[in-house]
Amino acid sequence: MNHFKYISSSRGSWCQLKRLQSSSSNSTIQIPPRIERKPTDILNALESTIPKDQMTTGYVYHDDPFLLPTKKQNHRTYALSYESGKKAAMWVHKAHGNLFPRNLSEPLVKAFKPPIKYTRKDQVSEEILLQAMSEYRLSDAIDIYELLETNVSNKTKQALLELLCFYNYGNASPNNTLPIEQWYSKPAVFIWKHNKQVDDLYKFLIEQDPETAALAHNAMLCGLAKCLRIDESWMLFEKCENENIPLTVTTYNYIMKIMINIDNKKNEEKVANVYKLLKSMAKKGIRPNVRTLNAALKLISSSPSLAADNFMKHLCKEFKQLNIKFSLASYRHIIKILVEKGDSTYNDFMHLLHTVSKENFTIQDPMDVTFFSVAMEYALKCYNDRKAGDMIHKILLTGDNYKFISDNDGDNLYYNSYIRLLLRTSTIDEFFKFYEEFVPNEHIPSVRLYTEIVNELKFHEQKAVAKYVARIWSDITLFGYMNLSLKLDVISLMEIACLPAESPLRTVFVDAAWTCWNDIKMEIQNKLQTYTPVQTAMTGSIVMMLLCGNRINESMDVLLYTIEQPHLFVPTMTKEQLTKLFESYISKNCVTGTLLVLQYATNFGFPQATEMARKLYDHPQLTDIDRNKLINLVGEEVLDTLDKSKS
Repeated sequence: MNHFKYISSSRGSWCQLKRLQSSSSNSTIQIPPRIERKPTDILNALESTIPKDQMTTGYVYHDDPFLLPTKKQNHRTYALSYESGKKAAMWVHKAHGNLFPRNLSEPLVKAFKPPIKYTRKDQVSEEILLQAMSEYRLSDAIDIYELLETNVSNKTKQALLELLCFYNYGNASPNNTLPIEQWYSKPAVFIWKHNKQVDDLYKFLIEQDPETAALAHNAMLCGLAKCLRIDESWMLFEKCENENIPLTVTTYNYIMKIMINIDNKKNEEKVANVYKLLKSMAKKGIRPNVRTLNAALKLISSSPSLAADNFMKHLCKEFKQLNIKFSLASYRHIIKILVEKGDSTYNDFMHLLHTVSKENFTIQDPMDVTFFSVAMEYALKCYNDRKAGDMIHKILLTGDNYKFISDNDGDNLYYNSYIRLLLRTSTIDEFFKFYEEFVPNEHIPSVRLYTEIVNELKFHEQKAVAKYVARIWSDITLFGYMNLSLKLDVISLMEIACLPAESPLRTVFVDAAWTCWNDIKMEIQNKLQTYTPVQTAMTGSIVMMLLCGNRINESMDVLLYTIEQPHLFVPTMTKEQLTKLFESYISKNCVTGTLLVLQYATNFGFPQATEMARKLYDHPQLTDIDRNKLINLVGEEVLDTLDKSKS
C-alpha cells in the first residue's frame, strides 16, 4: 500500500512540476472570461445531443401515438381540456385570493402570491402603479390611478395612456399564458371603446408642453389606427401633419396600414400616398424599420396594378441600402406581388425561397406567422411545383422555424396545401409514403382533402389502388367523418373482383359496403326532407360486393329496399351491371335474388328482362311459387312463348 502511495504522490509532483514549467515559459496567464450560466443550461445542452423528430406531437394529449385523439373535433376538445385546469386555477387564485397563504412557496414565487385588492389610498403609490402597468394588469392600474386621484407625473400618465390605447380595456394577459387556447382562437378583432380614463388623460396631456403633447397624439393615433377607426385616425394624422407635431416611426407604420382600408381612394392614389409618407419620414429624419417596409409592401400587394412589381423592387432596394433586415412578413408580401404575374415568376419565387433558407428569423411582425402557409398555398395554386413545396417544408423543419405556424387555421392551410401538392406531383406509392408520415401524427385531412385524394385514385389501376383504398376507408371511419358522399366515393373504388380469393381485403371491402348501406339508411331516416337521393348504380355496387363476400341475405335486403323505395334513389344502374348481378345470383342458385334483379329490370324497362326470364325459367330450382312471381313480372304471354319454343 505504501508503494502505491509513493507512486501517487510522485505522479502528482511530476504533473505539478510540468505545469510550473509550462507556466514559467509564458509571461502572462490568460484567464477566460466568465460565462453566465442559467440553472437549466446543462439540461438544454444535454437535450441538444438528442436527435429531434419533427413529426412528434407535443405533450398535449399523451406522448403515445396509440392514445392520440382519432377525431378532428377531439383534437381541439382534448387540447383545451388539458389547459382548462390552468384556467380554473387562475380563476380560483384571482377570485379567492384569501384562501391562499401569504408564503405559499419557498423561495417565494411571485405568481403564487394572492392578488392584492386595492381599496385604500395607503396601499398605493406611483411606484406600485408603474409595477402594475409593467405587468399588464389593466384593471389594477386603473384602480390604483383613481386612488391616487391623478397625482402622478406626466411621464406615468403618458405610460398609462399608451397602455390603455394599446389594449383599450381588452385582454392584456401575456400571450404565453394560455398557448393552446391561443392556438385554437380566431384572430382578435380590435374594437375601439371610448372611455373616461383615455379621454381625460389625452385631453390633459395635449395641453402640456409640446413634447408631452406630441407623445399623447402618437399614442392616440396608434390606438385608433390599430382598432381601424379609419376616419378618426386619418383626421388626427392630418391635424398633426398640418401643425408639424412630430410623429414616431410606429405611428407612421400604423397610418400606412389603415391606408389599405380607405375606400374613397384609388389603388394608384394609395401607393402614391405611401411614397409621400416615406418621403415625409426621410425629410424629418425618421428612420424606417422593417414594420415600415412590411406596411408599404402590404399596401402594394393589396392594391394590384401594372406597376406593383416595380414599386416592390424599388422599395426593397431602398430598404436594403438602409441595412434593414427583412422579416418573413416582408417575403410573404413579395410573394403575393410576384404571383400576380403568373408562371413567369417561378424562378424569382425559387430564388426567394433560397434566400429565406439561408437566414435565421425572429418574429418581428404579426404577419410573420403567415409566411409558410401562404408560400405553400402559392406553391400549389400558382406553380404546382413539388420542388418548391419540399423546399418550403424543409425550411419549416429547420431550427425552431415551426414557431411560425402559430394557430390551427395556419396549420390546416399549410398541410392541406402540401398534401394536395404531393398528391398532384407524386406516384401513388410515393404519395402514400408521405401520407403515412403525416396522418394522423401531424395532420388529419379534411373531408374536402379526402374527396380530392379519392378522385385522384380513380385514375389509377384497381390493383394498385386496392390496398390504399382500405387505408383511406379505415381512416375516415376512425376520424369519425359522417359525410355520406365521401364514403360512397370510397366504396366506388373498392373493386372486389380484382382481389385474389384469399385476400384479407375482401372481408374489409364487404364490411365497408355493409357499413355504407347502413349509413345510407340512417341518412334517409334522419334527413328525409333534405336527403339527396343515392344512385342505384351505387347500391348495385354494394349488392355485388356483398355477393362476393357470400352475404347473400344482406345483398337481397339492399336490393329489395332499392326496389320498394324507388323515390329515394336515382335509377342509374347500367345494363352491364344488372346482367352481372343476375349472373351472380344464378351462379349461387339464389332464385329469390334473381327474381329481385328481374323485378328491377322490368320496373325500369330494361330490354334484357325477357332474356333473364328465359334463363330463370329453365332453372331447376324454380318452384311453383317462383313461377307465379315470374308470371307477375313478365306476363303469361312471355312464358307461353317460352313453353312453345321449348316444346
